[in-house]
Amino acid sequence: MGCSRRSLLRCGALAACAPVITQLGGCAPRIAEPVAIALDAPIGGVVSIPLSRLPELTRPGGSLLLHPDALDDLGRPMSILIVKASNSAVNTAEVNPSGLYAFDAYCPHAGCEVAWDDGVSQVVCPCHLSRFDIGGAVVNPPAKEALDTYPIKLNASTQLLSINLGGSGGVFPPVIAGAVRFNLSAFPDLQTVGGAVTGRSAGAPYPLIVVRAGDTTITAFNARCPHLGCSVEGAGGILICPCHGSVFGLDGTVEAGPALTNLIALKVQFDGTHVVVTIA
Repeated sequence: MGCSRRSLLRCGALAACAPVITQLGGCAPRIAEPVAIALDAPIGGVVSIPLSRLPELTRPGGSLLLHPDALDDLGRPMSILIVKASNSAVNTAEVNPSGLYAFDAYCPHAGCEVAWDDGVSQVVCPCHLSRFDIGGAVVNPPAKEALDTYPIKLNASTQLLSINLGGSGGVFPPVIAGAVRFNLSAFPDLQTVGGAVTGRSAGAPYPLIVVRAGDTTITAFNARCPHLGCSVEGAGGILICPCHGSVFGLDGTVEAGPALTNLIALKVQFDGTHVVVTIA
């Protein structure tokens, strides 16, 4: 007795449709399945579309999926969830007066496409009930890591909406001239062999994991686990996926599944002090 994605969304993505928690019973207010719009491929890492093509975003609470003609870094068809949040508490003049937000539409738990629940200003996964706040942070498991978010801008004069797929950054410095540059001293976890740091860099389309693989060796990888896309983390001399348990060596080679392929390696220059990671 499975539930379709559509029926789960009609139930507010609650487990009234799931046998394991049928005691909840009934459905929450309907969460509409997003309209999906096909687009041309991104140009320079940016997706652009006239607002006139997106009537769903002219009303508070509206949402839709954009499907650019491109693959993401795991080889999946690219999917972006765009929403216009109606909650004034998250649309402050200092933070985001437009109310527009953009998310990678694949849930980091198991890769299902997510939807928008405007009633609580959250993104919801219809498959396993994970929920994320307006900043992408997990507020309800089983997802264990944040949903990727993208900077989004609306040109007031041209009414052109632009989404920067490089992401909004985080742990590492931003990408400049195709590379992430930092001083080793800024990351204590990289001072000893076996240490690793996972994080985002503004301008990089995927999370990074940088690893102290040896006394004179720094390696770096696209941190997405090739199984279902969770970000791998360092764990005492190995790299592990916190979502489904795949294990990788410090050189990125897969040592235990469910992942079947190695992490995607990135070019690294290291002179003992400075680290330069080239973003592919």
